[in-house]
Amino acid sequence: MKPDIRHHFAVDRAIGRYAAALRQGKTPCRADGKAARQTDNFQYAFMRADLRYAQIKEVLCDAGVQTCLFVMYRSFGLHVDKLCRDYSGEAMRLRVLYAIQRWANYGCKLEVLTAICLNVFALDLLPKP
Repeated sequence: MKPDIRHHFAVDRAIGRYAAALRQGKTPCRADGKAARQTDNFQYAFMRADLRYAQIKEVLCDAGVQTCLFVMYRSFGLHVDKLCRDYSGEAMRLRVLYAIQRWANYGCKLEVLTAICLNVFALDLLPKP
């Protein structure tokens, strides 16, 4: 049986579609008109999200999480990734703790969420004395 690959796009194909949408005016271009740089940023973000998902998937497999729950944990991981880019220090730590509580309310396991933070993002969430 062949694996279902309908929802998996190669990075180059996705980048090509994005660049074509920019050229055709279907996607808004940057105000400075530098579509090539915007495409490069999209490619970087796409590859970063793909790398993060691979790292998160490794943690999930080690924890024995069911495959049907991977999407929720991936969403958490991408949210924490965004928090790491937007905040630092104590503000980031508190926002990540709030995110952990929020996803735990959705039904995710606390130990898996903290393992993602520790193993993927190297975040030690314990308060420092």
